[in-house]
Amino acid sequence: MQQLTKDPQGVLNGENCTLSSPQRKMTAFELNRYLDFCSELLSMLAKISALYVQDFTDPVVVTAGNEIEVLATGLSRKVWQKIMILKSYES
Repeated sequence: MQQLTKDPQGVLNGENCTLSSPQRKMTAFELNRYLDFCSELLSMLAKISALYVQDFTDPVVVTAGNEIEVLATGLSRKVWQKIMILKSYES
């Protein structure tokens, strides 16, 4: 998610572009869709992780599955923050 071309403020403002800056080809609508798909993908990853470890009794495997779920949820929260930034510019 640290891609320069996926930064909502850079897409909306086009601020501080130089000759060596990457080209931002996504519109605000396209970026919103991209971020929404990223959030859905992370949600599926968290659910798959939980389903995969539900029948294991090994505490190391269960802990790893829980950590993947927590990590995916945290990343999804950051993606939604970027979506909220895009929505705030629409109003």
